[in-house]
Amino acid sequence: MSNFALNDEKMFADITDGVAIVINSETGIYYGMNALGTAVFENLLNGVSTENILKALKALPNVPQDIENTFNAFINKIQEKELVIPADASDQEASFSEENYADGFEITVDEYDDAQELLLADPIHEVKEETGWTGEKDSIGYTKEETKEREKKIQE
Repeated sequence: MSNFALNDEKMFADITDGVAIVINSETGIYYGMNALGTAVFENLLNGVSTENILKALKALPNVPQDIENTFNAFINKIQEKELVIPADASDQEASFSEENYADGFEITVDEYDDAQELLLADPIHEVKEETGWTGEKDSIGYTKEETKEREKKIQE
């Protein structure tokens, strides 16, 4: 069985109103998922194995024959984009509601870079766990000089 967890070293995730948004704190790129993609992703984050998710998908009414290919493409993409990392095995069961597949059986994750500069400039995402947000805005992975250069670039 394959299990995954959020790659919380570099990703922040939020699921609101049936839509998953995952932000890469290192690149400023964010990812959005459709309803079924969000449901699959949420099951993964809840510790459900890919095998149990696929089994539950195949049991849904009117599911297309190629659901396994669609599912595997989604899993491959979220791994390739490093949204998730391997995690410990679990035997939890997957759950889906009719709302998750009301619009069809596509399982998508889309990549966006339109807010990249803003996300990278946002000091909230530059907080060190050990020290918090210092007055000098000492950023994670950046020197004070690099941070000042990034802020200057944004203001131009």
